[in-house]
Amino acid sequence: MKTITKIAVSTLLVIVFPVFLFAQPQVTITPPKGEPAAVISIDGKGFKPDEEIDIIITLDEGEKVGLGTEKVDVIKADANGVFSVKSGIPINAKPGKHKIEIIGNKGSIIETFVEVTPKEKK
Repeated sequence: MKTITKIAVSTLLVIVFPVFLFAQPQVTITPPKGEPAAVISIDGKGFKPDEEIDIIITLDEGEKVGLGTEKVDVIKADANGVFSVKSGIPINAKPGKHKIEIIGNKGSIIETFVEVTPKEKK
């Protein structure tokens, strides 16, 4: 019985422990809300080294728009798995919470949200 327990514990450590050993992707949107055309910063860490990143916001009616590529052709994490880009909230985004998917070409993936606020009347 002790042998079975040792095998079970060893197997669990081999399968589960590596998940905690490697960093999980994290993303911060600053500010977390804004009106259409507002500039936001998208900062990520815990991605794979040199991983190419796609950042996609889903607007109403399921329209998907890429973010963060205005001044660069490719968003790429550095050797430490970190990236930072600025982007504008799409001008056609309606007020409400919108999902942002951050997808790396080496398997990293995370979802977050940005809240679009109504345009202020001037």
